[in-house]
Amino acid sequence: MNTCGAGSTCAVYFGVLAITAFFALIVVVFVVYFAIKYRDDTGDRVGAPITGWMPLELGWSLIPFFISIGIFVWASIMFFHIVRGP
Repeated sequence: MNTCGAGSTCAVYFGVLAITAFFALIVVVFVVYFAIKYRDDTGDRVGAPITGWMPLELGWSLIPFFISIGIFVWASIMFFHIVRGP
């Protein structure tokens, strides 16, 4: 017996769960890595001024946008298959 109702519902759910877990793991790994690499035991260092870099800004804006649009389209297709039938 399928507890999700429809197989495609489970696929969307576990797909979103996998994407979320993947990016959460990446964030945790990088936060821990950079916290260890750049720790300041003395508290005397001052950071350099930060300037923007347009490709980086576009990258971390557009990549999540396209991932979320992809999830929306995937879930919409699944929804219409359930509502309209095969």
